[in-house]
Amino acid sequence: MRTLLVAIAVLLAPAACGDNNHAAPPAGPDAAPSPDAAPDAPAVVADGIAAARAAADGTGLSLAIHGVTITYLKPQIAGASTTNDPAGFTIQAQKLGPALFVSVDPATLTPPAAVGDVVDFTITTKGTVAAQPRAQAISSYTRTSTGANVGALTQNITAASDIVTAVDSYDSELVTVTGTLSQTFAASGAGFQRSTINTTGLTDPNYQIRAPQALVDAIDMVQSCQITATKVPVGRFNAAAEIGVFTPSDFTLTGCPAPVVVSAAALSPTSLKITFSRNIDPYYLLADGSQFTFDNGLTASGAVVAGRTVTLVTSAQAIGTTYQVTVANTVLDLQGSPVAAPATASFGGFVTPAVVRINEVNANITGGCDLIELRVIAAGSMTAFTVKERTGAVASGELAFVFPAFIVNKNDIIVVHMNSTFATCNPNGATQELLTVTDQPAAQFAGNFDTAFDFWSTDTGLTATSNVFTISDAAGSIIDAVFAIDNTTNNAAAATLTAAGTVGAANQWSPAQATYDAATFRSVAVPGLNATGTAATGTSIQRLNDADTNGAADWTTAPSASSWGVINAGQVAFP
Repeated sequence: MRTLLVAIAVLLAPAACGDNNHAAPPAGPDAAPSPDAAPDAPAVVADGIAAARAAADGTGLSLAIHGVTITYLKPQIAGASTTNDPAGFTIQAQKLGPALFVSVDPATLTPPAAVGDVVDFTITTKGTVAAQPRAQAISSYTRTSTGANVGALTQNITAASDIVTAVDSYDSELVTVTGTLSQTFAASGAGFQRSTINTTGLTDPNYQIRAPQALVDAIDMVQSCQITATKVPVGRFNAAAEIGVFTPSDFTLTGCPAPVVVSAAALSPTSLKITFSRNIDPYYLLADGSQFTFDNGLTASGAVVAGRTVTLVTSAQAIGTTYQVTVANTVLDLQGSPVAAPATASFGGFVTPAVVRINEVNANITGGCDLIELRVIAAGSMTAFTVKERTGAVASGELAFVFPAFIVNKNDIIVVHMNSTFATCNPNGATQELLTVTDQPAAQFAGNFDTAFDFWSTDTGLTATSNVFTISDAAGSIIDAVFAIDNTTNNAAAATLTAAGTVGAANQWSPAQATYDAATFRSVAVPGLNATGTAATGTSIQRLNDADTNGAADWTTAPSASSWGVINAGQVAFP
């Protein structure tokens, strides 16, 4: 669109003089132009990009591309779809475009493609994915020069107001943009997350920053951070304009929220794990632990950082004693911001953690009154254990329930109820049972089970399509999981696949893979998630026996009569 406007502007500009074989017309208000004079014609662009974008999709094509510059190399992201998000590169010849994404792995070309290469090739297959035209196969690839300055092709679009409405005319062009991340990051296809970006020129829900999930986590890209993305391509997904950043060198972050202490949990009688809201910079963490102080006589003598957590070596903790840790403001995040309030957390002296398994699930109960049952395999503390679905992204409606200080015995049963604020699910306002299974008896608190510890979450219901349920200990280690699917679709949500990869990496499901595609996930998951009863008294999916092989063989292949609060048919009490 913008190229056409430039051409029109040239045509409408004041006419230039005729060729030099004719005398110039006389000057003055009555001067007439030479009859041979003609306006300069717009330059004919021979790079072939516009013609390729306009060409019909198909194979066996012969669309010549000439003298274009490779402006960006897009990597293949682990776990991402090779159809929607393949490796490739963008090409451009003019600052105002047009440009084109070539979904051919740069490493497979000879010589391998590099940013700044000027190349010729022929497009033999062209396709369109989510309204984005792509060259999907090429031949006769030739590099004519290298080292071109792609900065000369880069537009600063910070003040532009038409990025979404004219997304097709910006597609695949190289840009620099500064704005504020204005939305909590959410899944955006397998392996990716996105947030809206507000700039001085545009506020629109379809204007987005899109990045690999691993990068979002590692760099702490969160809502309210200011981002400057430099020399990166504009992508599109139907109506959305997506600024793609794929590596830390693509952008800088400023103005992010300061880190705070989220939790603290004892890992052993002499170690402690502190979790922060943001990644901590190892450069500013003192190895002697002196930036962490305690009450009740506890001291630290060592500190090691790993992302958002710091593990401390402490003096001996006393069982039953509650401690408070205070973090000095000399502990900084990756943006150089010091820890802010709350900079403290309380934790109990180490108690041997419990061992628990997920035993029964129903994600299909009317009103979101869904249930997850846990079975205690070995006695101990469940303080700061977390049961969740998928990645536990609360903002996306995913369950992430953290247990308070709580001690259990072998063979205890725990039932986690959803939708605690909904009267249909919790008519009598039940809360949590911390001491006995009848702290809040069913006769007074409808929905509770008198043979189980009942806990209530505000989560409004479990997802009954594709899901991953996990239980993690206080250190954040997954100790049990189950993959589950419905019986109606062949898909698996991006957040489900992300969670599955985390479980696989922890060796808590079989086959233990760091990444799963939808077909693999569905082939190894427990079916029937959407086919259970719509009431707690109906059917559920549940473990068949006392074994735990971390696979679908441990579970029912079709919903069975529910057994909330007691062991399932086929199980016996552990001695």
